[in-house]
Amino acid sequence: MEKILKKHWLLIVLLSIPYFLIVLSGVIRINYDMTSPGDLNKVGNVISVEGAKEEGSFNTVSVYSVEKVTLLTFCIGMLDRIVDLEESSELIQMTNQESYTSGTIQKNVSINNAIILAYNQANKKIESEYQGLIVHTVFKDFKYDIRIGDIITKYNNEEVTDAISFKNKLINDVRENNSIILTINRDGKTCDIMYEPIYTEDKKSFYIGLSFYDYYTIVDGSANPEYELNKSNTLGPSGGLMQALSVYNAITEDDLTKGRKIAGTGTIDINGDIGAIGGIYQKVFTAYFSNADVFFVPVEKDVNGNIIIEEGNNYSEALRAYEVLGKPDSMSFVPVANFKEAVEWLLENE
Repeated sequence: MEKILKKHWLLIVLLSIPYFLIVLSGVIRINYDMTSPGDLNKVGNVISVEGAKEEGSFNTVSVYSVEKVTLLTFCIGMLDRIVDLEESSELIQMTNQESYTSGTIQKNVSINNAIILAYNQANKKIESEYQGLIVHTVFKDFKYDIRIGDIITKYNNEEVTDAISFKNKLINDVRENNSIILTINRDGKTCDIMYEPIYTEDKKSFYIGLSFYDYYTIVDGSANPEYELNKSNTLGPSGGLMQALSVYNAITEDDLTKGRKIAGTGTIDINGDIGAIGGIYQKVFTAYFSNADVFFVPVEKDVNGNIIIEEGNNYSEALRAYEVLGKPDSMSFVPVANFKEAVEWLLENE
């Protein structure tokens, strides 16, 4: 053996190089994130309502996400048309625990909004309270002591009423160079924090540095009929629309499912407006591979009610995936901008 090694050492080294490179590529991580198709998750398993009836099912759609993939994974992903590879964000860098906490907050906000909306639309009893803006993401370079899970309750000593007016006021005050003091609630204790945004290097533009949602809580025991929340491993806000539809279906007389497996995605607010989400391209494939009969797609519409079609928006990306699948007759592709449109489509289509 020793003689063979000495005689053919160069050949052995050359033959070993590809294997070494493959092993090395499976260890080295690069600055790209990967998203691939995931699973359908039945809403009724997460939010159960007393006396619910359902021949079919409403399902949220999850995807698998990997941050900073290995070089080997990146190369494999480049060959798969179903997978998305995007450069990792330099603005947002969270630990695994922070990512989990953020995802949990977003899921809980989504569920509360869905339940409140469904009960109100069904004219059922429920009481909710507005708490302020709950922070779910803090940008890497944000300098001040605001943390994931903090609730912003006041802006320059005035009560916060909604996210849109808060953001508009903040942007205007930053541009006018006005001082901004935010009052936050952290674990039941309040404190005031001076706010400044994250400026770009040229100081000509800025990032707010925080992402947040309007945060409503449901008064314990106020819902009639009663509901129960069960443990769920999914995270994020994208299940809002399907959660609202499932709860609404459970507390009204007609069964909107009509025996169908209904999937879809999109955030929801208590007014019924549907918002964009991430991973829409992979979610279309997930729904199709899981034999969904219907897939609801979140869209934006202009003042004339026409769907806004822009490169990279949810509708364009979902339609691209649906076309790659050959526009299958087995799965209805349904764009919706609000909760009411989704309900009306289900009532009108068998």
